[in-house]
Amino acid sequence: MVVGVRHDDVLNLRAAPGADQPIVAEIPPTYTDLVAQGNTRDLSPGFWIEVDYEGTIGWVNFAFTAFEGHVTDETSTVIDELGERPVEPTMTALGELVADVFNSDEEPQVDIVQVAEVTEGDLAEITYDVIGLGDDSVLGFRLHIFAEETSNGFSLRSVEATLLCSRGVSDGACV
Repeated sequence: MVVGVRHDDVLNLRAAPGADQPIVAEIPPTYTDLVAQGNTRDLSPGFWIEVDYEGTIGWVNFAFTAFEGHVTDETSTVIDELGERPVEPTMTALGELVADVFNSDEEPQVDIVQVAEVTEGDLAEITYDVIGLGDDSVLGFRLHIFAEETSNGFSLRSVEATLLCSRGVSDGACV
């Protein structure tokens, strides 16, 4: 899956490994069905991986990919950490507050990236990637944050966290 790409950007699928190669497709920031083709290239400072994106074969920077692990409800974790059910004036502010709960106190600090626009319906939703946790198998989390609009702003209803794995998944856990 694609990770760490801002909601208003894309992951470029390139004809060959390297940022200077021609772009053959643009992959949305929340795309989850990339298929690795088994080829990688080390172009220091980063790795490139060959993938199939909806029938188009090309190369992407490996730093923007992850394996999708299990999904957990982390609502109580967030409320326990903050001491109350948070309310913020905007969904973006609420999303940043919730995502920061998953930030690491250790170096290096994680990247917190809004990967989907705010959607509104019965509940408002925003999605953040929290990546770079410093674990060799756990890359981070994709947070789906749901809130109810109130007179004071947006009140947290639930947080679903998808485990993002850097090397692979077995029974939903990172390996």
